[in-house]
Amino acid sequence: MASKEAAKDLVTEAKNFTRSLANVFLLKKRDQQSKHLLEKAQALIDALVAENQKLSAGSSTPRQMRAAGGMGQLWVKLDELKRENDDLRRQRSRPSSDERASSSPKDKQGPGDVIIGELHKTKGENESLKAQVAQLQKSVRELQSVNATMQDEYKRSKAALDAAQRSVEKARQDYKKLEASFTSTKTENDSLKQKMTSSVKPMMRTDNRLTENINERCRPSTVALRYNTLESQQWVDAKEAIEDGPGSDLDEDKIVGLLCHSLMSTYNACRQLYTNVELVMSELMKRPTLATEVVRSGLIPNCQPAPLSDDLTDLVKQKLRQATDSVDTDIICSMATDFQSPSTRGAMQTMSSAKSVGGYLQESANVAWQMVVQNPPMKLVADDTHFDDVKHKLWWSCDQSRARKVDMFVWPVLYDYENGNVMVKGCVIAS
Repeated sequence: MASKEAAKDLVTEAKNFTRSLANVFLLKKRDQQSKHLLEKAQALIDALVAENQKLSAGSSTPRQMRAAGGMGQLWVKLDELKRENDDLRRQRSRPSSDERASSSPKDKQGPGDVIIGELHKTKGENESLKAQVAQLQKSVRELQSVNATMQDEYKRSKAALDAAQRSVEKARQDYKKLEASFTSTKTENDSLKQKMTSSVKPMMRTDNRLTENINERCRPSTVALRYNTLESQQWVDAKEAIEDGPGSDLDEDKIVGLLCHSLMSTYNACRQLYTNVELVMSELMKRPTLATEVVRSGLIPNCQPAPLSDDLTDLVKQKLRQATDSVDTDIICSMATDFQSPSTRGAMQTMSSAKSVGGYLQESANVAWQMVVQNPPMKLVADDTHFDDVKHKLWWSCDQSRARKVDMFVWPVLYDYENGNVMVKGCVIAS
């Protein structure tokens, strides 16, 4: 019984030994010759095990002897294989220093050392992979945090964008409303302006300092234009006629002075004429029966008239402006002589026989009358003593750099009303 157990143990040990040789071969990656020897050893051991099993079928004593003899041969074969393996190992370690240098320390290690080395290597790789995984997990957490922050920023930006879009839409609607309101207001303003310029209510003040009625032909702007034409046409014709007239011994300064003086005289006569109109109307308003006496005798009481009301003045001047084309300029010219000095009166009476001089005087009377009937009346000035570039222009023979004192007016200054704005500069001779 004991021999059977020993044989069984030997068989198990032989099998384990062959498996160990196979594992060594796989781990150390031997060459083909070593592989052949290991396979041959395993085949012999398998054959011996089979033979042992056959012998065990006979008597116990012979089987034990054969088994003992077979195991002895097995160990002999194993010893031979070991010696052959050692010889091969020595042969592999001889060839060259490069191969010896390149041989790995693992070749001198046993199966357990190799496994332990592989375990350590695997453990190191595992630790490295764990560190990489931890780093990757940390990066993932950071990226998740950044992603969450970006999502929050996106939500806030989207909310701000929506609010801005709503504000823009509201502003666009408000703009459309304001534009519609502006258009409506502009239309209403144009309509009111048209109504104001197309008709003048009886009780409304028509002051040309505030606005002009464009429906009236006789208004300050047209009067100023006609005044300019008087200077550029009739005045020039009259001046040339006096200069070319027979027996004229007047120099240029005296001629232009006479023409300027005659214009101012005409302007003053028109003012006197309007004063007379106010005087008659004032007296007629106070004493209606006086109209019969005025028609019969032509007498006007020599007293200071009461001023007309503003509303009545507006209406009277409006009617007079509408009838400026029919005014009798001959009467105005005859009245103008009362405002001239004796020397000027005699010279103008002599020169007025010329057609161009007469035309100048007639047009001067008409333009001056249109100035007077404005409300307030326009103002002609020809008595300034100091040169002012704002309201004066120099005569061609004067030096601009030396002009300080006004010696004589060639053409009066026209204002839109007394102490108002300059509409036409006056021409002066200054030194």
